[in-house]
Amino acid sequence: MPMINGTDAADRCLVLVLRKGFTSLGDHLQTLLDLAVRVHLVTVESPTIADDPRFTSVVQLPESASHREFVDAAVGRARETGAAAVFTLLETDIEIAETANAEFGNGWATPEAAFVCRDKFRQREFLRQHGIPSVWYHPVTDIDKAVEVAAERGFPLILKPTRAAASEFVELVQDADRLRVALDRIKAMIDDNYGFYYEGEPTEWALLEEYLPGQEVTLDGVVVGGRFILGGVHNKLESSGPYFLEDLYTLPYTNPEREDELADIAARINTGLGTTTCMFNAELRQGADGAFRVVEFSIRVSGGHPYRHIKDVYSIDLLRMFVRAACGEPVDDILAQENRRSEPRMTVCAKVVYSNGTVVRNSVGEAIHSPHFRVYFATAKPGRVVAAGTQGFDATGLLSVWMPWQPGQDPSVVHNVAKELAQQLDIDVRDEAGQKSALA
Repeated sequence: MPMINGTDAADRCLVLVLRKGFTSLGDHLQTLLDLAVRVHLVTVESPTIADDPRFTSVVQLPESASHREFVDAAVGRARETGAAAVFTLLETDIEIAETANAEFGNGWATPEAAFVCRDKFRQREFLRQHGIPSVWYHPVTDIDKAVEVAAERGFPLILKPTRAAASEFVELVQDADRLRVALDRIKAMIDDNYGFYYEGEPTEWALLEEYLPGQEVTLDGVVVGGRFILGGVHNKLESSGPYFLEDLYTLPYTNPEREDELADIAARINTGLGTTTCMFNAELRQGADGAFRVVEFSIRVSGGHPYRHIKDVYSIDLLRMFVRAACGEPVDDILAQENRRSEPRMTVCAKVVYSNGTVVRNSVGEAIHSPHFRVYFATAKPGRVVAAGTQGFDATGLLSVWMPWQPGQDPSVVHNVAKELAQQLDIDVRDEAGQKSALA
């Protein structure tokens, strides 16, 4: 058994920074259990998290704690426990994790990469500097100036906050009046300190971007020993706006002949970032000419269920490879021992359930009896008020399905299975009048 800092490789120990998002990360945490990793969690205060047996210890900080306080807590816990590294599974925590890693002394840590990834304006500047396919963009520092620039460029334009996630507050705006409303909405979100997205207000707090009318995909992979390894490319819900709700993540990718092209873009990004050990995700979208351009990227795996999708369809386990590398195991051993990416063995789809109102019930219901049922994450607990579509960006739940697949099979086949099975979930959301709300 290889040695890590004088200890047996079986004695794996890591510090996990995760302020929220536990509901849909069950598969990720199970992988850590399967690898016998002792996980020391740094999170926000919770009345129940300390009783979770998946964590060896739990450090809880108030929700108002600063990035600096979380970094200090993570570094301190790593030193106290003899952990090999600090990591996260959440987009909003990558700066904390990478800064902690660097201060802890891990040479592969890339706080500069996290700094770029956490801000979409810095991403656009990075892509331009490295000649990687991107789009026209303009950083927003002032609402009046942004409206003036948009009028000169011409509508429609994509508007997005620089530091949000999961397409929250992203909108295709058609005119100056709507642009002002959407910009005010982003400003209010920042002022409310929503979602751990902003700590303070940066100079560039939103972006105007060229709209790409083509297909959007999400790519996931892992970097081990400086080498980018593709996991999978998901098709996503094709949307022409005005909002871009995350939905219908589907594998296998309908255009596998383009995977090498997409993987090359991902590899070029990681080369520019200087990463040697990380998970990686990128969103890309086709322009009118059919060419893919980068929408955004980050040094973490996709949120939700794509990680497990990739493992189910292609056999490769991105998180397992990363964790072993983060624990200091030899790269050659990891590459020789872990499953290589196989040919597709099924088709899968993640259906996000959206609704508006107060959640009364939210569980799997009769859907669990279907052979196509994979898992259901009830992301909104009873009593919570959810808002989607024109009213907000909340997900009520996430349903994942699987079924047999044949080469060339249209994604609509598994989409229909997912939509039909979603109707068998036991979900009851009521509007202000007490009427049952429709699910989307």
